Amino acid sequence: MKKKLFTGIMAWTLTASLVLSGCGSENTAGSPTTTEQTAKPAETTAAAEAEAEDNEVSSATDMTEDDTAAVSETAVPADNEKRTGAAWIDSGLYGTFEGMGEIRPQDDFAAYVNREWAESVQIPQGQSNISSRVEHDLENSELKIALLKGEKKDDEELTAAQNFFALLLDWDMRNEAGYSELKTYTDTIMAISDIDELTEFLSDSDKNLYGYPMIETTVMSDSKDAMSNVVCLAYPALMSGMDDSFYTDEEDGPMRQYFRGISEYMMTRLGYTEAEAKEIFDRSVGFESNFAPAIAEFQKRIITEGAGPARYNPYTSEELDELFTNVPVKDFYNKLGISLDGKVVLFNPKALEIYDGLYTNEHIEELKSWILVWTLLKTSDFIDRETCEAGAKAAAPLTGTDAMLPDDQYALKAIYDLIPGIIDKLYAEYCFDPEVKTQVTELTNMIISGYRDMLNEEDWLSDTTKAAAIEKLDNIKVHVCYPDNMPDFTDVKVPAKEDGGTLLQAYKSVISHLIKANGQKLLQKNDGTYWNTEIQYSELGAAYMPNENSININAAICGGDYFDASWPIEKKLGGVCMVIGHEITHAFDTEGSEYDKDGNYDNWWLPEDREAFEQRVDKLIAYYSDLLPVPQLTDQPYGEDGAHYVSVEAIADLGSMKCLLSIAKDIEGFDYDMFFTQIATIQKNARYDAAEMQYLATDNHPIECYRCNIPVQNYDEFIDTYGVKEGDGMYLAPEDRIIVW
Repeated sequence: MKKKLFTGIMAWTLTASLVLSGCGSENTAGSPTTTEQTAKPAETTAAAEAEAEDNEVSSATDMTEDDTAAVSETAVPADNEKRTGAAWIDSGLYGTFEGMGEIRPQDDFAAYVNREWAESVQIPQGQSNISSRVEHDLENSELKIALLKGEKKDDEELTAAQNFFALLLDWDMRNEAGYSELKTYTDTIMAISDIDELTEFLSDSDKNLYGYPMIETTVMSDSKDAMSNVVCLAYPALMSGMDDSFYTDEEDGPMRQYFRGISEYMMTRLGYTEAEAKEIFDRSVGFESNFAPAIAEFQKRIITEGAGPARYNPYTSEELDELFTNVPVKDFYNKLGISLDGKVVLFNPKALEIYDGLYTNEHIEELKSWILVWTLLKTSDFIDRETCEAGAKAAAPLTGTDAMLPDDQYALKAIYDLIPGIIDKLYAEYCFDPEVKTQVTELTNMIISGYRDMLNEEDWLSDTTKAAAIEKLDNIKVHVCYPDNMPDFTDVKVPAKEDGGTLLQAYKSVISHLIKANGQKLLQKNDGTYWNTEIQYSELGAAYMPNENSININAAICGGDYFDASWPIEKKLGGVCMVIGHEITHAFDTEGSEYDKDGNYDNWWLPEDREAFEQRVDKLIAYYSDLLPVPQLTDQPYGEDGAHYVSVEAIADLGSMKCLLSIAKDIEGFDYDMFFTQIATIQKNARYDAAEMQYLATDNHPIECYRCNIPVQNYDEFIDTYGVKEGDGMYLAPEDRIIVW
């Protein structure tokens, strides 16, 4: 795959750049989100309409030579028959099994296990794919929707969410209102005549719908003082995340097509001509392109230095004054209740310095265009039906469908994208069995114990480094299902329609809450009492937070194909336990291993041990470099850049497998077939072609079928269970196996 596919959007959102080793969930979106806590890159989604009864693989956009290099007419290119994984197909492509002959477990285990499901499944309306994750997420969504549409209770937070949901579903009201309310905000932006008026606008929380002074902002634990929190100013608001090719490519790629499509559509609805809308969007992209060199430089630092050191750029109050000579950044944040008088971390100081240099009267029209486009992107979910449909159509190049989600799912997603915490809390309180939390906690403790034994047996580690690794393991903060102490959302005020409530009023109330919550977070200590607000536990997924040394196993993942209390231990190990072991391994991957037992960025390795570790990682990268992730669509391999990109998640999958097998060997009569089958089942997936290419370009997890086939083929238990022999597709010689931990 060409390099640009893998540099991709490594930080499509600020959230993803903070959860350094998070394992996200399918976002059941109708279009990419552009709110303050945007959709996770862990599996970014958009949408597409397909004729399911025709069972065709459809794509709303033609693949260009630049994207795919070549299209293979066969599942495996003939000149690559001897390459690693040559017998494997990408079994996650929708419709890929049509007309295909027999598949043996000895040749392609993931395809063998999931074929029957894949041949009968249909991708739901408005979705880009269907998978174990999406299936269970839809089940959880139905529980949330029933709550939001259900009986009113004496619960301020539930009432606010129910009112918000009802406003979103009132299409008659929304269609009648159209753009009248939004136009008052956008007209204010375009009426600004100089930089002083712009500063006044950005300082006014009643007018500035972005919330912050056009800077991606969060509060997170300090990498050098993990018990304390620090304000992080990441970079100027960027449509691209950190993909500099978004600005340097002459033609619109799928991502720029999406942003152009929805923003230009909304501008024409506001009264601009198509030519004016195009000019404003191009001017906005041109303004952001000033940051492209700093983005590219930052990307290189992340690759060469690691995410932790590249992002950790602490500034004192005095140094902030030297950097920001035009943007009154301290005044902006003080008015929001967030003090910048202490230490402040700047992820990309150069990009922020460039922003400050452009914050002048000379660039006022560019600044206005930029702010207008962002205001439209952030509010597109809250206007009328036609706008939402236009957003789904604009997103089609990303995933292959232009259909909106069904109304209830759309409304739930709109709230969740904006303020996931309130939905998380209501889900835990009203929709989740607390007994599951008890059982999954017990399983987590069992896996930690198994991991301790595994570390003790690592003969390539010195006693000193081994002791430090075990100390870190023993100090992991274990967060299972949902926090005991949940945030307070009673300040989110959403009046019902009959009380004069509107969607933009609800939106503004949420933005005010999120800003206030960041200010309050500065005062908290990271002692494990509170979960990180980036953990969205009613969404399928799990995450390791290196700057906290915490594993977070979301409530929503404790069901479906991942967990059932009645299952035998084999299925539990192959389901949610595979996820748990994966997250624990992130504490010892190439990024997580740079943080100590308390979450401080600190080296606890002896040099010779770190060198040995890197050699094991290099073997993994060499292995992945030759793999063809989507042989049905392109004969281009991951390559070294792509292998680096997925290596962190690949390490975690391998480490989990080893830990679980070490536990299995002590269980009498263990059913390995049931265990391995469940490993494959949780990776079942069917995704449109365009969505698969987008996943490949933007997600740092390997393709799902590889997340099954590669971990299992490295262990004798799998080889022996299925009688895999040399020459079979799943065979990997002992000397070629890639075991990092």
